Amino acid sequence: MITRLDISKFFDQEAKAARERWEETMKLEVKDRIRKRKAIKDLYLDRDYRGISEDNNNLYRISVNVNLSDFKEGQYLILHREGTTSGIKCWINSFEGDEAILLEVYKDNLPTNLRAYYDIPLILDKDLVDLREFVYTPFLYDLPGYNDVFWKKLILNTKQAPSFDNKKKYADEVDDTAITYNFNLLTNQREAIINSLAAKDYYLIQGPPGTGKSYVLGLIILEEVFYFKHKVIVIGPNHMAINNTLEQTLKLLPQCHYGIFKVGQSYNAPTIRINVEDKEVGISNFIRLNAYAFNDFEQGWVVGLTPHALYTSRAKGLECDTLVIDEAGQMTIPLALMGMIRAKKVILAGDHKQLPPIISSDKISDEMRQSAFQALMTEGSYTMLDVSFRMCEPICDFVSELFYDGKVKAMKKGCGDLIVCDEPLYDFHTPIVIHQVDDDGEQTSDKEATFIAETIAGFLKKGLPADEIAVLSPFRAQAANVRRYIRKNKEITEEHRKLIVSDTIDKMQGQEREVIIYSLVSGDLDYMNEMAEFLYNPNKMNVAFSRAKSKLIIVGNIEQIKNISTVEYPHMKKMLKSKLVHFV
Repeated sequence: MITRLDISKFFDQEAKAARERWEETMKLEVKDRIRKRKAIKDLYLDRDYRGISEDNNNLYRISVNVNLSDFKEGQYLILHREGTTSGIKCWINSFEGDEAILLEVYKDNLPTNLRAYYDIPLILDKDLVDLREFVYTPFLYDLPGYNDVFWKKLILNTKQAPSFDNKKKYADEVDDTAITYNFNLLTNQREAIINSLAAKDYYLIQGPPGTGKSYVLGLIILEEVFYFKHKVIVIGPNHMAINNTLEQTLKLLPQCHYGIFKVGQSYNAPTIRINVEDKEVGISNFIRLNAYAFNDFEQGWVVGLTPHALYTSRAKGLECDTLVIDEAGQMTIPLALMGMIRAKKVILAGDHKQLPPIISSDKISDEMRQSAFQALMTEGSYTMLDVSFRMCEPICDFVSELFYDGKVKAMKKGCGDLIVCDEPLYDFHTPIVIHQVDDDGEQTSDKEATFIAETIAGFLKKGLPADEIAVLSPFRAQAANVRRYIRKNKEITEEHRKLIVSDTIDKMQGQEREVIIYSLVSGDLDYMNEMAEFLYNPNKMNVAFSRAKSKLIIVGNIEQIKNISTVEYPHMKKMLKSKLVHFV
C-alpha cells in the first residue's frame, strides 16, 4: 500500500540520486562531461546583447561552436569559467538555431563582476536543483497523516473498478453534442468520453499513437466545462503535453476561448491563435493566478499547469471538480497525486507503451517506479482507442506488431500515394525502409547524416513539402549533426531548411510527418551494449516510428544491431524480421 512515507521517501531518494549523479558528473573532465551530453564548452557571452524576458528576468546570449548536450528549454544550468564550478545560475530560455542560446537569469543571481565573463571561453553545466523545500514539502504538508483513512481509500491503493453515474444521461449529451457540432466519433472514442463523464472517481483512456487521444480529451473538457459547468485542471509531465490538450479544446470550440487558461512562464505558453468573428483569439497565459478567486467562480473553467504550480505562488490552493492528466503514462505516482488530491474525479489519458516516467534512483521500489496510469490500469478501468488516424496501414501494422500485439488498426487502408516511383527509398508504396550504414561512431555519425541529407534532397526533388519531413535520433548531438549536413547540401534551400525538423524523440511527442527518418547513430558494439536501454528502449522507438504517416526510413549499423540481445529487446528482432520491412 502506498503511504505518505512512500511519497516522502520517493522525493528523498530522487533528490539523493540527483545529487550523487551531479557530483559524479562534475568530477569528470570537461571532455568526458561533453561525451555524456552534460556540458558545453567554448561558449562566449555576447557583449552586444542584453534583453529582458516577458517574465521580467535578464536575458543573455551565448554563442555556441558545438553543442552535443541533451539540454532543453527551461533546464537550470550554471555558466562558469574553466577551473571553477561556481558561476551564473541560469536556465535556457530558447535555442537560436545551433549557433546561440538565450539564457534567462534572475536578477538576484547576477554576479557583481559580470565583465569578468566576457571575452573568455565559458562552460555550461547542469545545475543541481532540489525542489523539496519549495515544492514537495508544501505538498507533503497537505497530505493526510500516515494512518489516515485517506490512504486506505486512495484509488491507487484499492485499485477498485471505477464507479459510474447514469451512463445513459451522459451518452445522450455526448450524442447531442456530436450532432450539434458535427463531431465524428468512433465506437471506442464515444465509449471513452461517456465513461469519463459518467465516472464518479476515475477513468483511464489508453491512446496509442494517432488514435485521437487529444481529440477525445478536448471533447471531455468541453462537456465538463461548458455544459456541466465544472472546474477542470489539466496537468501533465511537461508543458508541451498540457498545451496540446488546451489547444485541442480551443480548436474544437473556439468561441469558448474565454474559459481556457494556462499557468507558467511565458516561453511555455500555448501559441495557437484562432479567428472568432473576425477577431484573433488564443489561450490566456498567467505567470501566476489568484487561485481563491478561480475557486469561487460560478462558471466552469479549464486551467492547465504543471503539478508543481499547485504548491507554489503560481496557483497554490487551486481546486477542481475534474482533474485531467494527459500523457499519464509518463507521470510518476507522487506527481500525479499532487493533482489528484485537488480534485473530486480524475481522468488519466496516456499510453504505457510510449515514453515512461523519468526516475533517477535505483532505490525506488517497483510499485513507485510505475506510472500512475499503469498503476490504475486494470480490467474495466480503461478504454483503449484502437484506430490510428495517422499512420498508413503498413506502418500502423508494423508499429502494432512490434508494440501492441496487433491490436491497433489503421483508419487509412493501403499506402500513401503522394510519391509513387521505381525507387524503394522514396516510393510511398514501400512504406518502411531500413538502410545499412557501416559506421562505428557513438553519439554522431557523419555517414548517416550525409545519407539523410541526400535522401531529404531527393524527396524535395520529387515534390514532397519540406514541412512533411522530420529526422529523429536518440541523441541531440546527431540531430544537430544532421542539421549541419542539411545546411551543407546545396540542393536544399534555406527556405526548405527552416521547415525540416531534426530533433530528439521526446520533442516530437504528439506530432506527425509524412516522412520520418530515424537515425540510430551508434555502431560501436561496446558503446551500443552500454547504452542499449537508451538506444533501443521500445517505448522511445514506438514514439519515433509512429510519428510517420506514409514513410518510415530507419538508418543505422544494422549488422551490429543484430548482435544486441534479442531477449531484452525482442522488438528489435521483430523489426529486422518483419515482412513489412524493405532493406535498401
